[in-house]
Amino acid sequence: MRKKTLVYLADLTHRGLVLSSNVFPLSIGLIGAYLIKKRPDIEVELFKYPEDLSAAIEKLKPDVIAFANYSWNFHISYEYARVIKSLWPDMPVIFGGPNYGMEQAEVSDFWEKYNLIDFYVVREGEEAFVRLMDSLLAHEISPSLVKSGLPALPNCHYLSGGKVITGPDLPRLTLEEIPSPYLMGLMDKFFDESLGPMIHTTRGCPFSCAFCTEGAPYYNIVEQRMETLSEELHYIAQRVRGPLDLYISDANFGMFKQDIDKAQILADMQKEYGYPKYIHVSTGKNQKERVLDIAKMLDGAVSMAASLQSTDPVVLKNVSRSNISISKLTAVGKLANKVEAGTYSEIILGLPGDTFKAHSQSLEDCVNANFDNIRMYQLIMLPQTELNTPASREKFGMKSKHRVMPRSFGKYSLAGHEFIAVESEEILVENSTLSFEDYISCRELDLTVELVHNGKIYEELQSFCEASGLSWFQFILRFYENRRNYGIEISTMYDDFKAGLTDRLWDTREQLADAAAKGIDEMLANERGTNEMSMGKATGFFLLFEKINNVLFDEMKKWLAELGKLDAEVECYFDEIRRFSRLRKVDLMDCDVEHVESFVFDIEALAESHFTLSPERVKLPQPRQFRISHQPEQYKQIKGYVKEFGRHHDGMGKMLMRYPHIHRIFRRPQIV
Repeated sequence: MRKKTLVYLADLTHRGLVLSSNVFPLSIGLIGAYLIKKRPDIEVELFKYPEDLSAAIEKLKPDVIAFANYSWNFHISYEYARVIKSLWPDMPVIFGGPNYGMEQAEVSDFWEKYNLIDFYVVREGEEAFVRLMDSLLAHEISPSLVKSGLPALPNCHYLSGGKVITGPDLPRLTLEEIPSPYLMGLMDKFFDESLGPMIHTTRGCPFSCAFCTEGAPYYNIVEQRMETLSEELHYIAQRVRGPLDLYISDANFGMFKQDIDKAQILADMQKEYGYPKYIHVSTGKNQKERVLDIAKMLDGAVSMAASLQSTDPVVLKNVSRSNISISKLTAVGKLANKVEAGTYSEIILGLPGDTFKAHSQSLEDCVNANFDNIRMYQLIMLPQTELNTPASREKFGMKSKHRVMPRSFGKYSLAGHEFIAVESEEILVENSTLSFEDYISCRELDLTVELVHNGKIYEELQSFCEASGLSWFQFILRFYENRRNYGIEISTMYDDFKAGLTDRLWDTREQLADAAAKGIDEMLANERGTNEMSMGKATGFFLLFEKINNVLFDEMKKWLAELGKLDAEVECYFDEIRRFSRLRKVDLMDCDVEHVESFVFDIEALAESHFTLSPERVKLPQPRQFRISHQPEQYKQIKGYVKEFGRHHDGMGKMLMRYPHIHRIFRRPQIV
């Protein structure tokens, strides 16, 4: 009896101090599940960790190996391909995924540089991979024989006779045609203490944004999935061992009426299993009321998103996008905060037509709309997007640089061959309306918003501003404009951030790779990491918290004095709340630390009201003692964060960026 054909599917993650990708490899799970369903005589094994893949190949060489290609793992995969081809030249090496340009110039450039790849699967991969495997099996698993045949393989690109062959597009599958890789047991090996399960309930996006891969017409019809969702989620909940998080890859969760039924399944799971505690998903760009209902159903596990990218009309026109009105956005944001549903918005710096003024206004609109987190991104020149074309680059005067992707580098080995892999991304740093100097200024403003606004870190001051009719964003700008006047430590933090923006940029991928290879040991040993935003936030919150806390409260009192609103009672209130702010946040990850101190204001009532009560309402007739400590559920949550991210600087920075509602683990006060 002929042995089964063995296929290895790898969606690799770099393994430094922190995983570069800490989610289950859903894409290859779906490929594998569909392949087994259609061709049960093929054996499939999935891989996430490089050392596991190396050990498996050294123990049992597969007949075919395939790699999922994302921006965070292409070069580690290609280095594996390089070693594999040097040892076993005839083994078919297949790549697939969105990190591949579809313009003719991009395709030609890719195959000129990366010609060790035998086949690249484009668009949706499940049916295309089955047909590719059929062709390989019909041709003695020989890539050269397959490439010499006709017709061209659908959804597949490859080199043949010095030319790039591009097969025709296959029709998209309905999601119900693809079995669950979880229920088939393919994902069992990934239930460890580091990875978070990922699922999908839709595929596609109805929008046509010029900066997004799914903006292409091919993906504009949205496919829904419900049939095995409940069974799959219960399967996951019964086995999850690591962080109690669930990742959903949908582009617009909550925008469709079926999402209410999906949310009900998740809500029932929370009651039965206490899982998931937090759901990472992009919520719908429309139907905000439905998204809000889902956030309420899931007890705040889902944050409501407003992915605006910009609020500037010129920018929005240039990227073929429209947003809901600022007034509607503000109304929804306020309602979400009333029911304590987390909220966030997304802003991209450097879109065509962007300026410092436009970027600042976008941030102000989001802050004024009561979104408690603003995710501020740089424009990445992604393959398969309209903005990443020669025509767009020329039209908008776009200039870019290359940088190392955070946490995405390492040293690896296979069959005695050692190699270095470094991932990079191309980011926009200048266009015809945004100078490089203004780009730097915008990024420093972004860091200020991260430090002062995101995560409700200074909710005490924000709520006072809002209750007093003052602009919270104008207060943030006061800090920003004086950021280098608050002493050497804060000034150095911004200087280090600026250096990260300017000193770690290269004109080409080749220059970056050469520099990274020479400094790889230093990069791997650096506990601060390479992401300037998370480094800056970790520095501001964990190392300079007391300094920044004092500066902000002093700045607020100074501002109130300028406005004639600082009397003795208000000054006393701010001195007390400054002290309380320090006690509840300093050394936050040390769960055994508690404080018992006396206050003349009812800080327990203030915290419960999110600091919306006026000072006169919470003034006590005489001082009272309060215990300020973590609660049992917070203790468990913090221990989970430490286990997932460690206590080093880079890990704590990633934790702050990944879990935006840091205020939920601030110590809580109780009257003694």
